[in-house]
Amino acid sequence: MAEPTKDTIYVDVDDEITALIDKVKASNAKVVALVLPKRASVLQSIVNIKLLKRSADNDNKNLVLITTEAGLLPLAGAVGLYVAKTLSSKPEIPPGPNVGSVADVEEMEEDLSMPLENEDEELPNLAASAAGNTPVGVLNDKVPKSINADKAKLADETIELGEEPTTKPLAQDKIKKSDAKIKKDKRIKVPNFDRFRWLLIAGTVVIVGLIVLGYFAFYVWPSAVIQIKTNASTVNTSLNLTLDPQAQSSDISTGDIPAKQVSEQKTFTQTVNTTGQKNEGNTASGQVNLTASDCNGTYTQDGGTFTIPAGTGISYNNMTFITQADTQMGPDKHLFSGNCINYVAASPTNITAQSGGSQYNAQISNATVSGFPEVVANGSASGGTDSIVQVVAQADISAATSKIGSADAATVKQDLINELKGQGLYPIEVTFASGTPQISSNPSVGSASSTVTVTETISYSMFGASQSDLNAALAANIRSQTSSNQNIIGNGLNQNAFRQTGTSGSTDQVSLSTLAVVGPNISVAQIKKASANKTPAEIIAAVKNNPDVTSVTIRLSPFWVNKAPGNTSKITVDIAKPTQSVK
Repeated sequence: MAEPTKDTIYVDVDDEITALIDKVKASNAKVVALVLPKRASVLQSIVNIKLLKRSADNDNKNLVLITTEAGLLPLAGAVGLYVAKTLSSKPEIPPGPNVGSVADVEEMEEDLSMPLENEDEELPNLAASAAGNTPVGVLNDKVPKSINADKAKLADETIELGEEPTTKPLAQDKIKKSDAKIKKDKRIKVPNFDRFRWLLIAGTVVIVGLIVLGYFAFYVWPSAVIQIKTNASTVNTSLNLTLDPQAQSSDISTGDIPAKQVSEQKTFTQTVNTTGQKNEGNTASGQVNLTASDCNGTYTQDGGTFTIPAGTGISYNNMTFITQADTQMGPDKHLFSGNCINYVAASPTNITAQSGGSQYNAQISNATVSGFPEVVANGSASGGTDSIVQVVAQADISAATSKIGSADAATVKQDLINELKGQGLYPIEVTFASGTPQISSNPSVGSASSTVTVTETISYSMFGASQSDLNAALAANIRSQTSSNQNIIGNGLNQNAFRQTGTSGSTDQVSLSTLAVVGPNISVAQIKKASANKTPAEIIAAVKNNPDVTSVTIRLSPFWVNKAPGNTSKITVDIAKPTQSVK
Protein backbone atom coordinates (compact mmCIF):
# COMPACT_ATOMS: atom_id res chain seq x y z
CA MET A 1 0.00 0.00 0.00
CA ALA A 2 1.46 3.40 -1.06
CA GLU A 3 2.29 5.89 1.66
CA PRO A 4 0.11 9.06 1.72
CA THR A 5 1.69 12.19 0.28
CA LYS A 6 -0.19 14.60 2.55
CA ASP A 7 -1.24 14.48 6.21
CA THR A 8 -3.24 16.95 8.33
CA ILE A 9 -2.57 17.28 12.06
CA TYR A 10 -4.77 19.40 14.33
CA VAL A 11 -2.86 21.03 17.19
CA ASP A 12 -4.43 21.43 20.66
CA VAL A 13 -4.00 24.64 22.63
CA ASP A 14 -2.28 22.73 25.46
CA ASP A 15 0.11 20.74 23.23
CA GLU A 16 3.80 21.17 24.06
CA ILE A 17 6.57 21.31 21.46
CA THR A 18 7.66 17.75 22.25
CA ALA A 19 4.09 16.53 21.55
CA LEU A 20 4.07 18.34 18.17
CA ILE A 21 7.44 16.85 17.21
CA ASP A 22 6.16 13.37 18.10
CA LYS A 23 3.01 13.88 16.00
CA VAL A 24 5.06 15.01 12.96
CA LYS A 25 7.45 12.07 13.35
CA ALA A 26 4.51 9.66 13.59
CA SER A 27 3.13 10.84 10.24
CA ASN A 28 4.05 8.78 7.15
CA ALA A 29 3.36 11.60 4.68
CA LYS A 30 6.01 13.73 2.96
CA VAL A 31 3.93 16.87 3.40
CA VAL A 32 2.44 17.57 6.87
CA ALA A 33 -0.05 20.37 7.45
CA LEU A 34 -0.29 21.60 11.07
CA VAL A 35 -3.67 23.26 11.72
CA LEU A 36 -3.02 25.70 14.60
CA PRO A 37 -5.69 26.97 16.99
CA LYS A 38 -5.95 30.60 17.92
CA ARG A 39 -3.33 31.76 20.41
CA ALA A 40 -1.21 28.65 19.97
CA SER A 41 1.38 29.56 22.62
CA VAL A 42 3.63 26.63 21.78
CA LEU A 43 4.71 28.26 18.48
CA GLN A 44 5.02 31.82 19.78
CA SER A 45 8.71 31.07 20.40
CA ILE A 46 11.20 30.98 17.53
CA VAL A 47 13.11 28.33 19.48
CA ASN A 48 10.12 25.95 19.30
CA ILE A 49 9.59 26.72 15.60
CA LYS A 50 13.24 25.94 14.85
CA LEU A 51 13.00 22.70 16.80
CA LEU A 52 9.90 21.72 14.82
CA LYS A 53 11.51 22.68 11.50
CA ARG A 54 14.73 20.80 12.26
CA SER A 55 12.83 17.66 13.29
CA ALA A 56 10.85 17.73 10.03
CA ASP A 57 14.00 18.23 7.96
CA ASN A 58 15.70 15.31 9.68
CA ASP A 59 12.69 13.11 8.81
CA ASN A 60 12.65 14.35 5.18
CA LYS A 61 9.24 16.03 5.64
CA ASN A 62 7.91 19.41 4.57
CA LEU A 63 5.75 21.36 7.04
CA VAL A 64 2.96 23.83 6.29
CA LEU A 65 1.45 25.88 9.15
CA ILE A 66 -2.28 26.49 8.69
CA THR A 67 -2.91 29.75 10.59
CA THR A 68 -4.02 33.35 10.18
CA GLU A 69 -2.18 34.78 13.22
CA ALA A 70 0.00 37.67 12.07
CA GLY A 71 2.39 37.19 14.97
CA LEU A 72 3.50 33.77 13.73
CA LEU A 73 4.25 34.81 10.13
CA PRO A 74 7.61 36.57 10.76
CA LEU A 75 8.79 33.65 12.91
CA ALA A 76 7.82 31.13 10.22
CA GLY A 77 9.55 33.25 7.58
CA ALA A 78 12.70 33.44 9.71
CA VAL A 79 13.15 29.66 9.60
CA GLY A 80 11.72 29.08 6.12
CA LEU A 81 8.42 27.41 7.04
CA TYR A 82 5.46 27.47 4.65
CA VAL A 83 2.23 29.06 5.85
CA ALA A 84 -1.31 28.88 4.44
CA LYS A 85 -4.54 30.47 5.68
CA THR A 86 -6.61 27.34 5.04
CA LEU A 87 -6.05 23.79 3.86
CA SER A 88 -7.15 24.84 0.39
CA SER A 89 -5.09 28.05 0.27
CA LYS A 90 -1.78 28.45 -1.44
CA PRO A 91 1.18 27.89 0.94
CA GLU A 92 3.93 30.46 0.95
CA ILE A 93 6.96 31.43 3.00
CA PRO A 94 6.06 34.71 4.67
CA PRO A 95 8.57 37.55 4.93
CA GLY A 96 10.97 37.13 7.83
CA PRO A 97 11.99 39.83 10.30
CA ASN A 98 14.19 42.63 9.02
CA VAL A 99 17.80 41.50 9.49
CA GLY A 100 20.67 43.77 8.57
CA SER A 101 23.69 41.54 8.94
CA VAL A 102 25.08 38.32 10.25
CA ALA A 103 25.91 40.17 13.45
CA ASP A 104 22.25 41.03 13.86
CA VAL A 105 21.32 37.38 13.34
CA GLU A 106 23.89 36.23 15.88
CA GLU A 107 22.58 38.81 18.34
CA MET A 108 19.06 37.49 17.79
CA GLU A 109 20.32 33.92 18.26
CA GLU A 110 22.03 34.86 21.54
CA ASP A 111 18.87 36.54 22.79
CA LEU A 112 17.00 33.33 22.05
CA SER A 113 19.75 31.17 23.68
CA MET A 114 20.30 29.38 20.36
CA PRO A 115 24.09 29.16 19.65
CA LEU A 116 25.15 28.22 16.13
CA GLU A 117 27.00 24.97 15.44
CA ASN A 118 28.95 25.56 12.22
CA GLU A 119 29.74 28.90 10.71
CA ASP A 120 30.21 27.32 7.26
CA GLU A 121 26.61 26.20 7.02
CA GLU A 122 23.85 28.54 5.88
CA LEU A 123 21.16 29.70 8.35
CA PRO A 124 17.83 28.41 6.99
CA ASN A 125 15.91 31.62 7.58
CA LEU A 126 18.52 33.76 5.83
CA ALA A 127 18.75 31.33 2.97
CA ALA A 128 15.04 31.52 2.47
CA SER A 129 15.05 35.30 2.67
CA ALA A 130 18.05 35.80 0.41
CA ALA A 131 16.63 33.66 -2.33
CA GLY A 132 13.29 35.38 -2.29
CA ASN A 133 10.36 33.18 -1.41
CA THR A 134 11.44 29.86 -2.84
CA PRO A 135 8.82 28.16 -5.06
CA VAL A 136 7.19 25.08 -3.65
CA GLY A 137 8.72 22.90 -6.31
CA VAL A 138 12.22 23.90 -5.25
CA LEU A 139 11.56 23.43 -1.52
CA ASN A 140 12.83 19.87 -1.60
CA ASP A 141 16.25 21.16 -2.72
CA LYS A 142 16.60 23.08 0.56
CA VAL A 143 17.08 20.12 2.84
CA PRO A 144 19.81 19.78 5.47
CA LYS A 145 23.16 18.33 4.50
CA SER A 146 22.42 15.27 6.56
CA ILE A 147 20.04 14.13 3.85
CA ASN A 148 22.02 15.24 0.76
CA ALA A 149 22.04 11.62 -0.36
CA ASP A 150 18.28 11.82 -0.98
CA LYS A 151 18.42 15.22 -2.71
CA ALA A 152 17.86 13.82 -6.19
CA LYS A 153 14.83 11.86 -5.00
CA LEU A 154 13.24 14.94 -3.38
CA ALA A 155 13.93 17.24 -6.35
CA ASP A 156 10.76 16.23 -8.10
CA GLU A 157 8.43 16.43 -5.05
CA THR A 158 6.21 19.45 -4.35
CA ILE A 159 3.69 20.44 -1.66
CA GLU A 160 0.16 19.97 -2.93
CA LEU A 161 -2.40 21.70 -0.68
CA GLY A 162 -4.57 23.18 -3.40
CA GLU A 163 -3.05 25.28 -6.16
CA GLU A 164 0.65 25.75 -6.77
CA PRO A 165 1.99 28.07 -4.05
CA THR A 166 3.12 31.53 -4.96
CA THR A 167 6.14 33.34 -3.70
CA LYS A 168 6.77 36.93 -2.91
CA PRO A 169 10.21 38.39 -3.59
CA LEU A 170 12.15 39.48 -0.56
CA ALA A 171 14.23 42.64 -0.84
CA GLN A 172 17.75 41.49 -1.54
CA ASP A 173 19.25 44.63 -0.14
CA LYS A 174 18.17 43.56 3.32
CA ILE A 175 20.95 41.00 3.53
CA LYS A 176 24.53 41.50 2.44
CA LYS A 177 26.39 38.89 0.49
CA SER A 178 29.12 38.93 3.12
CA ASP A 179 26.57 37.61 5.62
CA ALA A 180 25.50 34.63 3.46
CA LYS A 181 27.42 32.18 5.60
CA ILE A 182 26.66 32.22 9.32
CA LYS A 183 26.82 29.83 12.15
CA LYS A 184 24.37 26.92 12.14
CA ASP A 185 22.08 26.34 15.15
CA LYS A 186 23.46 23.93 17.65
CA ARG A 187 21.33 20.98 18.76
CA ILE A 188 18.82 22.28 21.29
CA LYS A 189 18.55 20.29 24.50
CA VAL A 190 14.88 19.87 25.48
CA PRO A 191 14.41 20.48 29.22
CA ASN A 192 13.31 17.50 31.33
CA PHE A 193 10.00 18.85 32.58
CA ASP A 194 9.18 15.66 34.58
CA ARG A 195 12.38 15.98 36.59
CA PHE A 196 11.69 19.67 37.17
CA ARG A 197 8.15 18.82 38.31
CA TRP A 198 9.38 16.21 40.80
CA LEU A 199 12.02 18.59 42.13
CA LEU A 200 9.34 21.23 42.59
CA ILE A 201 7.08 18.78 44.45
CA ALA A 202 9.96 17.57 46.63
CA GLY A 203 10.92 21.13 47.47
CA THR A 204 7.34 21.98 48.37
CA VAL A 205 7.09 18.92 50.64
CA VAL A 206 10.33 19.85 52.39
CA ILE A 207 9.16 23.44 52.94
CA VAL A 208 5.77 22.33 54.30
CA GLY A 209 7.51 19.76 56.53
CA LEU A 210 9.81 22.44 57.93
CA ILE A 211 6.83 24.71 58.62
CA VAL A 212 4.95 21.91 60.42
CA LEU A 213 8.08 20.93 62.36
CA GLY A 214 8.61 24.55 63.37
CA TYR A 215 4.99 24.83 64.53
CA PHE A 216 5.32 21.76 66.75
CA ALA A 217 8.79 22.77 67.96
CA PHE A 218 7.75 26.26 69.09
CA TYR A 219 4.00 26.00 69.81
CA VAL A 220 3.05 22.38 70.63
CA TRP A 221 6.03 20.67 72.30
CA PRO A 222 7.29 23.46 74.62
CA SER A 223 6.20 23.06 78.25
CA ALA A 224 7.24 24.36 81.64
CA VAL A 225 7.09 22.94 85.16
CA ILE A 226 7.31 25.39 88.05
CA GLN A 227 8.11 23.75 91.38
CA ILE A 228 7.46 25.92 94.42
CA LYS A 229 8.49 25.16 97.98
CA THR A 230 6.79 27.06 100.79
CA ASN A 231 6.40 26.89 104.52
CA ALA A 232 3.02 25.22 104.04
CA SER A 233 1.62 22.59 106.42
CA THR A 234 -0.58 19.53 106.14
CA VAL A 235 -3.87 18.86 107.89
CA ASN A 236 -5.53 15.47 108.31
CA THR A 237 -9.20 15.61 107.39
CA SER A 238 -11.83 12.96 107.99
CA LEU A 239 -15.57 13.21 107.55
CA ASN A 240 -18.55 10.94 107.01
CA LEU A 241 -20.91 11.65 104.15
CA THR A 242 -24.35 10.37 103.18
CA LEU A 243 -24.98 10.32 99.43
CA ASP A 244 -28.71 10.93 99.08
CA PRO A 245 -30.38 11.08 95.64
CA GLN A 246 -33.46 12.62 97.27
CA ALA A 247 -31.62 15.53 98.91
CA GLN A 248 -32.11 18.97 97.34
CA SER A 249 -29.16 20.71 99.01
CA SER A 250 -26.13 19.77 101.06
CA ASP A 251 -26.08 19.94 104.86
CA ILE A 252 -22.49 20.21 106.05
CA SER A 253 -23.44 19.79 109.69
CA THR A 254 -24.95 16.35 109.07
CA GLY A 255 -22.81 15.39 106.08
CA ASP A 256 -25.79 14.93 103.76
CA ILE A 257 -24.74 15.48 100.13
CA PRO A 258 -27.11 15.48 97.12
CA ALA A 259 -26.03 12.66 94.83
CA LYS A 260 -27.08 10.86 91.70
CA GLN A 261 -26.93 7.16 91.04
CA VAL A 262 -26.33 6.00 87.49
CA SER A 263 -26.70 2.40 86.42
CA GLU A 264 -26.03 0.22 83.43
CA GLN A 265 -27.23 -3.25 82.64
CA LYS A 266 -24.92 -5.64 80.90
CA THR A 267 -25.75 -8.96 79.31
CA PHE A 268 -22.99 -11.51 78.81
CA THR A 269 -23.19 -14.83 76.99
CA GLN A 270 -20.96 -17.86 76.94
CA THR A 271 -21.31 -21.07 74.92
CA VAL A 272 -19.75 -24.39 76.01
CA ASN A 273 -19.94 -28.01 74.91
CA THR A 274 -22.29 -30.21 76.89
CA THR A 275 -20.98 -33.16 78.89
CA GLY A 276 -24.20 -34.85 80.08
CA GLN A 277 -25.54 -38.08 78.59
CA LYS A 278 -29.03 -39.51 78.39
CA ASN A 279 -30.33 -42.83 77.14
CA GLU A 280 -33.32 -42.11 74.95
CA GLY A 281 -33.88 -45.74 73.99
CA ASN A 282 -37.13 -47.66 74.65
CA THR A 283 -38.12 -48.07 78.27
CA ALA A 284 -38.43 -51.55 79.71
CA SER A 285 -41.76 -52.74 81.18
CA GLY A 286 -42.96 -55.80 83.12
CA GLN A 287 -44.83 -57.01 86.17
CA VAL A 288 -44.01 -57.55 89.84
CA ASN A 289 -45.74 -59.30 92.70
CA LEU A 290 -45.97 -57.19 95.83
CA THR A 291 -45.87 -58.77 99.29
CA ALA A 292 -45.45 -57.46 102.81
CA SER A 293 -44.83 -58.77 106.30
CA ASP A 294 -46.26 -56.42 108.90
CA CYS A 295 -44.91 -57.29 112.32
CA ASN A 296 -45.40 -53.88 113.92
CA GLY A 297 -48.98 -53.15 112.98
CA THR A 298 -47.88 -50.54 110.54
CA TYR A 299 -50.82 -50.95 108.17
CA THR A 300 -53.54 -52.23 110.45
CA GLN A 301 -54.01 -53.69 113.88
CA ASP A 302 -56.58 -56.21 112.89
CA GLY A 303 -55.41 -57.47 109.56
CA GLY A 304 -57.17 -54.85 107.34
CA THR A 305 -56.16 -53.80 103.77
CA PHE A 306 -54.09 -50.93 102.31
CA THR A 307 -53.38 -49.53 98.81
CA ILE A 308 -50.09 -48.80 97.02
CA PRO A 309 -50.94 -45.97 94.59
CA ALA A 310 -49.93 -45.77 90.93
CA GLY A 311 -46.66 -43.89 90.34
CA THR A 312 -44.90 -45.43 93.25
CA GLY A 313 -41.22 -46.07 92.66
CA ILE A 314 -39.67 -49.50 92.94
CA SER A 315 -35.89 -49.51 93.35
CA TYR A 316 -33.61 -52.33 92.32
CA ASN A 317 -29.83 -52.22 91.74
CA ASN A 318 -29.82 -48.42 91.27
CA MET A 319 -32.69 -48.69 88.82
CA THR A 320 -36.17 -47.29 89.37
CA PHE A 321 -39.41 -48.69 88.01
CA ILE A 322 -42.77 -46.93 88.28
CA THR A 323 -46.06 -48.68 89.09
CA GLN A 324 -48.74 -48.06 86.49
CA ALA A 325 -51.89 -48.68 88.59
CA ASP A 326 -53.15 -48.77 92.20
CA THR A 327 -52.43 -52.06 93.94
CA GLN A 328 -54.76 -53.35 96.67
CA MET A 329 -52.90 -55.22 99.42
CA GLY A 330 -54.78 -57.62 101.71
CA PRO A 331 -53.75 -60.01 104.51
CA ASP A 332 -53.08 -63.61 103.77
CA LYS A 333 -55.02 -65.44 106.51
CA HIS A 334 -52.97 -68.49 105.95
CA LEU A 335 -49.58 -66.89 106.30
CA PHE A 336 -48.72 -65.91 109.79
CA SER A 337 -45.33 -65.70 111.36
CA GLY A 338 -45.57 -65.16 115.02
CA ASN A 339 -47.18 -61.77 115.56
CA CYS A 340 -46.58 -60.74 111.93
CA ILE A 341 -49.30 -60.45 109.28
CA ASN A 342 -48.33 -61.21 105.69
CA TYR A 343 -49.95 -59.17 102.93
CA VAL A 344 -50.24 -60.03 99.24
CA ALA A 345 -51.62 -58.30 96.18
CA ALA A 346 -54.66 -59.74 94.53
CA SER A 347 -52.87 -59.51 91.10
CA PRO A 348 -49.47 -58.63 89.66
CA THR A 349 -48.66 -54.89 89.28
CA ASN A 350 -47.56 -53.43 85.92
CA ILE A 351 -44.32 -51.43 86.02
CA THR A 352 -42.32 -49.25 83.56
CA ALA A 353 -38.66 -48.26 83.79
CA GLN A 354 -38.06 -44.67 84.81
CA SER A 355 -35.88 -44.09 81.70
CA GLY A 356 -34.88 -45.91 78.56
CA GLY A 357 -32.06 -48.36 78.35
CA SER A 358 -31.27 -52.00 78.09
CA GLN A 359 -29.97 -52.09 81.66
CA TYR A 360 -33.57 -52.10 82.86
CA ASN A 361 -34.09 -55.52 81.29
CA ALA A 362 -33.67 -57.46 84.55
CA GLN A 363 -35.06 -59.99 86.96
CA ILE A 364 -36.32 -58.06 89.97
CA SER A 365 -35.87 -59.68 93.36
CA ASN A 366 -36.74 -58.22 96.76
CA ALA A 367 -36.93 -54.70 95.38
CA THR A 368 -37.92 -51.93 97.80
CA VAL A 369 -41.11 -49.93 97.37
CA SER A 370 -40.89 -46.19 98.03
CA GLY A 371 -43.01 -45.20 101.05
CA PHE A 372 -43.77 -48.77 102.07
CA PRO A 373 -40.75 -50.16 103.96
CA GLU A 374 -42.35 -53.58 104.67
CA VAL A 375 -43.35 -54.18 101.04
CA VAL A 376 -41.06 -55.99 98.61
CA ALA A 377 -41.42 -56.59 94.85
CA ASN A 378 -40.43 -59.60 92.79
CA GLY A 379 -40.80 -59.89 89.04
CA SER A 380 -39.10 -58.90 85.79
CA ALA A 381 -38.90 -56.21 83.07
CA SER A 382 -37.88 -56.35 79.43
CA GLY A 383 -38.02 -54.41 76.15
CA GLY A 384 -35.52 -51.68 77.04
CA THR A 385 -33.11 -50.46 74.30
CA ASP A 386 -30.10 -48.09 74.25
CA SER A 387 -29.84 -44.76 72.41
CA ILE A 388 -27.24 -42.51 74.06
CA VAL A 389 -27.46 -38.76 73.31
CA GLN A 390 -25.58 -35.69 74.65
CA VAL A 391 -27.65 -33.55 77.01
CA VAL A 392 -27.18 -30.36 79.02
CA ALA A 393 -25.94 -31.03 82.52
CA GLN A 394 -25.99 -28.64 85.46
CA ALA A 395 -22.20 -28.82 85.47
CA ASP A 396 -22.23 -27.37 81.95
CA ILE A 397 -24.22 -24.35 83.17
CA SER A 398 -21.77 -23.81 86.01
CA ALA A 399 -18.77 -24.06 83.67
CA ALA A 400 -20.21 -21.47 81.27
CA THR A 401 -21.09 -19.13 84.14
CA SER A 402 -17.54 -19.26 85.50
CA LYS A 403 -16.19 -18.17 82.10
CA ILE A 404 -18.32 -15.03 82.21
CA GLY A 405 -15.76 -13.32 84.39
CA SER A 406 -15.68 -9.94 86.05
CA ALA A 407 -13.00 -8.66 83.67
CA ASP A 408 -15.71 -6.82 81.77
CA ALA A 409 -16.72 -5.04 84.98
CA ALA A 410 -13.73 -2.69 84.58
CA THR A 411 -15.12 -1.49 81.27
CA VAL A 412 -18.58 -0.98 82.78
CA LYS A 413 -17.05 0.94 85.68
CA GLN A 414 -15.25 3.29 83.31
CA ASP A 415 -18.49 3.81 81.38
CA LEU A 416 -20.27 4.88 84.57
CA ILE A 417 -17.39 7.20 85.49
CA ASN A 418 -17.56 8.85 82.07
CA GLU A 419 -21.34 9.19 82.33
CA LEU A 420 -21.08 10.96 85.71
CA LYS A 421 -18.32 13.25 84.46
CA GLY A 422 -20.44 14.05 81.43
CA GLN A 423 -23.16 15.27 83.79
CA GLY A 424 -20.70 17.47 85.68
CA LEU A 425 -20.53 15.19 88.72
CA TYR A 426 -17.58 13.83 90.67
CA PRO A 427 -17.58 9.99 90.42
CA ILE A 428 -17.25 8.26 93.78
CA GLU A 429 -15.74 5.03 92.54
CA VAL A 430 -15.97 3.21 95.86
CA THR A 431 -19.76 3.08 95.41
CA PHE A 432 -19.47 0.99 92.27
CA ALA A 433 -21.61 -2.11 92.83
CA SER A 434 -23.07 -4.98 90.82
CA GLY A 435 -26.44 -6.63 91.38
CA THR A 436 -27.28 -10.32 91.59
CA PRO A 437 -26.69 -12.00 88.22
CA GLN A 438 -29.74 -13.39 86.45
CA ILE A 439 -28.70 -16.61 84.69
CA SER A 440 -30.57 -18.53 82.01
CA SER A 441 -29.55 -21.29 79.62
CA ASN A 442 -30.59 -22.36 76.18
CA PRO A 443 -31.43 -25.21 75.99
CA SER A 444 -32.37 -26.08 79.56
CA VAL A 445 -30.82 -28.76 81.75
CA GLY A 446 -31.60 -32.27 80.54
CA SER A 447 -32.29 -31.23 76.94
CA ALA A 448 -30.49 -33.06 74.18
CA SER A 449 -27.83 -30.76 72.66
CA SER A 450 -24.12 -30.72 71.90
CA THR A 451 -23.72 -27.13 73.15
CA VAL A 452 -25.42 -24.87 75.66
CA THR A 453 -25.45 -21.04 75.73
CA VAL A 454 -25.62 -19.39 79.13
CA THR A 455 -26.83 -15.79 79.42
CA GLU A 456 -25.99 -13.68 82.46
CA THR A 457 -27.59 -10.28 83.04
CA ILE A 458 -26.06 -7.96 85.67
CA SER A 459 -26.96 -4.42 86.71
CA TYR A 460 -24.09 -2.10 87.74
CA SER A 461 -24.41 1.24 89.56
CA MET A 462 -22.29 4.11 90.90
CA PHE A 463 -22.90 7.34 92.83
CA GLY A 464 -21.69 10.77 91.88
CA ALA A 465 -21.90 14.14 93.63
CA SER A 466 -21.23 17.76 92.84
CA GLN A 467 -17.55 18.57 93.33
CA SER A 468 -18.46 21.96 94.77
CA ASP A 469 -20.50 20.26 97.51
CA LEU A 470 -17.59 17.95 98.30
CA ASN A 471 -15.14 20.87 98.34
CA ALA A 472 -17.41 22.82 100.69
CA ALA A 473 -17.63 19.88 103.11
CA LEU A 474 -13.85 19.44 103.08
CA ALA A 475 -13.23 23.20 103.48
CA ALA A 476 -15.47 23.35 106.54
CA ASN A 477 -13.56 20.47 108.13
CA ILE A 478 -10.16 21.98 107.27
CA ARG A 479 -11.11 25.48 108.50
CA SER A 480 -12.09 24.04 111.85
CA GLN A 481 -8.46 22.91 112.31
CA THR A 482 -6.50 25.91 110.96
CA SER A 483 -6.09 29.61 111.66
CA SER A 484 -7.92 32.24 109.66
CA ASN A 485 -4.74 33.59 107.99
CA GLN A 486 -3.96 30.28 106.30
CA ASN A 487 -5.15 29.40 102.85
CA ILE A 488 -6.19 25.96 101.63
CA ILE A 489 -3.72 25.03 98.91
CA GLY A 490 -5.14 21.55 98.34
CA ASN A 491 -8.08 19.83 100.03
CA GLY A 492 -6.95 16.29 99.07
CA LEU A 493 -10.09 15.41 97.14
CA ASN A 494 -7.97 14.27 94.21
CA GLN A 495 -6.52 11.54 96.44
CA ASN A 496 -9.82 9.68 95.96
CA ALA A 497 -9.63 8.50 99.58
CA PHE A 498 -13.27 7.39 99.88
CA ARG A 499 -14.36 4.31 101.83
CA GLN A 500 -17.82 2.80 101.70
CA THR A 501 -19.32 2.37 105.18
CA GLY A 502 -22.82 1.15 104.40
CA THR A 503 -26.02 1.43 102.39
CA SER A 504 -29.55 2.20 103.49
CA GLY A 505 -32.37 2.07 100.95
CA SER A 506 -31.46 4.37 98.09
CA THR A 507 -28.66 6.16 100.01
CA ASP A 508 -25.02 5.26 100.37
CA GLN A 509 -22.72 6.09 103.28
CA VAL A 510 -19.03 6.81 102.67
CA SER A 511 -16.12 8.19 104.68
CA LEU A 512 -13.52 10.56 103.27
CA SER A 513 -10.06 10.76 104.80
CA THR A 514 -7.47 12.99 103.09
CA LEU A 515 -4.35 15.00 103.78
CA ALA A 516 -5.00 18.68 103.02
CA VAL A 517 -2.32 21.30 102.43
CA VAL A 518 -2.60 24.77 103.95
CA GLY A 519 -0.19 27.66 103.73
CA PRO A 520 0.38 30.97 101.99
CA ASN A 521 -2.22 32.26 99.59
CA ILE A 522 -0.74 31.35 96.20
CA SER A 523 -2.93 31.47 93.10
CA VAL A 524 -1.86 28.80 90.63
CA ALA A 525 -3.86 30.50 87.85
CA GLN A 526 -2.12 33.84 88.47
CA ILE A 527 1.32 32.22 88.48
CA LYS A 528 0.57 30.52 85.15
CA LYS A 529 -0.65 33.76 83.62
CA ALA A 530 2.33 35.77 84.92
CA SER A 531 4.82 33.12 83.70
CA ALA A 532 3.64 32.97 80.08
CA ASN A 533 6.43 33.87 77.62
CA LYS A 534 8.81 34.63 80.51
CA THR A 535 12.36 33.40 81.04
CA PRO A 536 13.18 31.25 84.11
CA ALA A 537 14.91 34.20 85.77
CA GLU A 538 11.85 36.41 85.33
CA ILE A 539 9.54 33.69 86.69
CA ILE A 540 11.69 33.05 89.77
CA ALA A 541 11.91 36.79 90.55
CA ALA A 542 8.12 37.18 90.30
CA VAL A 543 7.23 34.13 92.41
CA LYS A 544 9.77 34.90 95.13
CA ASN A 545 8.04 38.20 95.82
CA ASN A 546 5.82 36.12 98.10
CA PRO A 547 7.67 35.94 101.45
CA ASP A 548 6.27 32.45 102.18
CA VAL A 549 8.01 30.99 99.12
CA THR A 550 11.30 29.33 100.04
CA SER A 551 12.52 28.15 96.61
CA VAL A 552 11.46 28.04 92.96
CA THR A 553 12.70 25.57 90.34
CA ILE A 554 11.92 25.91 86.61
CA ARG A 555 12.13 23.06 84.09
CA LEU A 556 11.67 23.88 80.41
CA SER A 557 11.39 21.31 77.64
CA PRO A 558 12.43 20.51 74.97
CA PHE A 559 16.05 21.53 75.40
CA TRP A 560 15.95 24.36 72.84
CA VAL A 561 13.19 26.24 74.71
CA ASN A 562 14.42 29.25 76.73
CA LYS A 563 11.03 30.70 77.70
CA ALA A 564 7.82 29.39 79.19
CA PRO A 565 5.14 28.77 76.53
CA GLY A 566 2.47 31.39 75.95
CA ASN A 567 -0.26 28.76 76.32
CA THR A 568 -0.90 28.51 80.08
CA SER A 569 -2.24 24.96 79.67
CA LYS A 570 1.36 23.96 78.87
CA ILE A 571 2.54 25.34 82.23
CA THR A 572 2.36 23.12 85.33
CA VAL A 573 2.64 24.64 88.81
CA ASP A 574 3.63 22.15 91.49
CA ILE A 575 3.52 23.30 95.10
CA ALA A 576 5.63 20.82 97.05
CA LYS A 577 3.90 19.03 99.93
CA PRO A 578 5.22 19.82 103.41
CA THR A 579 6.76 17.16 105.61
CA GLN A 580 5.03 18.10 108.90
CA SER A 581 1.32 18.09 109.75
CA VAL A 582 -0.47 20.61 111.91
CA LYS A 583 -3.55 19.79 114.03
